[in-house]
Amino acid sequence: MFERKNKYSMSMIKDKDKDKDKDKDKDKDKDKNKQMSKDKRIRKMIYIIILLVVIMVIALWNQPVYREYTIQSDKITNGFRIVHISDLHSSIYGKEQKRLIAKIKAKEPDIIVLTGDIVDDIKGEEGAYQLIDGLSEYPMYYVSGNHEGWHKDTLGIFRIIEDRNVIHLKDELMKITINEDTINILGVIDPAGIGQEKTRGSEKYNRRPLDQALVATGIMEENTEDFFTLLLSHRPEYIEIYKQFPIDLVLAGHAHGGQIRIPFLLNGTYSPNQGFFPEYAGGLYEEDDLKMIVSRGLSLNPLLPRVFNPPEVVVIDITGK
Repeated sequence: MFERKNKYSMSMIKDKDKDKDKDKDKDKDKDKNKQMSKDKRIRKMIYIIILLVVIMVIALWNQPVYREYTIQSDKITNGFRIVHISDLHSSIYGKEQKRLIAKIKAKEPDIIVLTGDIVDDIKGEEGAYQLIDGLSEYPMYYVSGNHEGWHKDTLGIFRIIEDRNVIHLKDELMKITINEDTINILGVIDPAGIGQEKTRGSEKYNRRPLDQALVATGIMEENTEDFFTLLLSHRPEYIEIYKQFPIDLVLAGHAHGGQIRIPFLLNGTYSPNQGFFPEYAGGLYEEDDLKMIVSRGLSLNPLLPRVFNPPEVVVIDITGK
């Protein structure tokens, strides 16, 4: 009897030990599952943080991109390449603009056009002059923007730019030949501060409405049927005026790419003189027979960060059809 009880007791103890072992194994499994779940959460958080960092880097990337377009015309035979620079606002990319200059030279332009706000009225002028000096081997054509017009010495900065052999188009039209293609190139003074005449010695600078400025170039008296006609103007929002004239291509800036963009959804949030959700923030626009390319510009301003809107240099190949 005692032996049976003893055996029974021993069996109970063994069963309890087994149950304890099972409980321990369950606890270990629970702990292991908890740890695995915790590790997964940590990994997920790390991936999210990495993704957010990547998105932030892309969103706030402030080094220039080089956007290329091709414009075809039956008025062109051999073709040529334009580098279009706008809205530098005296911003500096590397010592003496060397990084920016090297990249532009690598594009091998035939001419360079500057469509306003190259000089900033607050930040100073050095960045603008450094860029012009570094690209002096190329023919350069310039029109003013509103910030040059607001500068305390507008005519002084014009003189400095012109002394660097930059052709400043002040409501003027020229015929030029590039790679044996003759074209009309015209440029208009930015209309900011219409009617406010500035003087410097015997020099005068008087702004007028853009339609009057275009008439003053003499474009209506020129043969535009046989020659490709290129307009340099700071303002894209005046496209309805441009369409009234025999122009093939307008190059403009001013809009700063709409400052904040949402890729594939919103081309720009706000632009000067166009307001919220600007129609002409940046890119190629075609209306009737007119084409217009709007540069997003090169301005860097820490108080106005560019979001999904990197600074931009535009490269345009004008080719025959």
